[in-house]
Amino acid sequence: MELRQVQLFLAAAEEGSITAAARKMNLTQPALSRQIKALEEELDVELFTRGAHSVALTAAGRVLVEEGKKLVERAERVVKAVRAESAGEPLRIGYAPSLAGPLLGLALERFSQVHPRARVQLYDCSSAEMREGLLSGKFDVVVTVPWEGDAGAVQWTQVRQHPMRLAVPMSHAFAGREKVKLSELNGQRLLLFSRTDYPEYWQSVARLFRDHGIDAKVAGEFDGVTSLGSAVEAGLGVALIAAGSRIERVAVLGLDPDPEPVCVSAGFAAGKETSAVTAVFVAELRAVAAEEEKSTGKRQ
Repeated sequence: MELRQVQLFLAAAEEGSITAAARKMNLTQPALSRQIKALEEELDVELFTRGAHSVALTAAGRVLVEEGKKLVERAERVVKAVRAESAGEPLRIGYAPSLAGPLLGLALERFSQVHPRARVQLYDCSSAEMREGLLSGKFDVVVTVPWEGDAGAVQWTQVRQHPMRLAVPMSHAFAGREKVKLSELNGQRLLLFSRTDYPEYWQSVARLFRDHGIDAKVAGEFDGVTSLGSAVEAGLGVALIAAGSRIERVAVLGLDPDPEPVCVSAGFAAGKETSAVTAVFVAELRAVAAEEEKSTGKRQ
């Protein structure tokens, strides 16, 4: 359950309307609806009964309003504790939520013990936004898949590798299998992250298909893992994702042969001295990733 989803849910509960809450939170109505739907699916409950122009809380929704307010208040206290004082050194992080999100919480908790006065700012954004933010000086570090074309402008430090997996609807003919041959993707309807926002993803998928002579049909592009997962669940097609991506109610299968793994890395602007604060954060991030990878290996 992501903090942002809880904040959006609380806005909808307060306004009594998805449209009004979207206006308040500076989102489109479909984007806010997708986030609330993803939260309901993760909790496996209905939080609202929906009318033509309004929403009303269910019993489960009323519980989440009470507990969600406590969660948001606690998160705000944590942010204030990390920032500590306005004189503290800033740490501005751009990240891809589907890949880096699960690692950030523990890494920042450990980081704050070393640098309690640092002012942490997190930016959940697309690859294109991260590229622009890093090169313009808006971000101190980004955590994502390295993009191509900026070899001289960005210095990358590997954090973790994730195997590539295939997400299919539960009703799909592949759903009961452990692995799918790459050649079997011929003719499949393929769902992808937006080529504008995630160009390195498109490049890796295009390279994979070219190398293996695969002719799949692009059936849709999506702005994030939540909308992509919803489309797979609805049976609109299949998707190539990184192992560990948070997609519910779909079958996630291995591929044969295994494509190159997805390499999650920390990126810095080349030629600019990395601050001690940023270096400590990346060290904690790598340590958390190593522990997670070791734990995953034991479970497998």
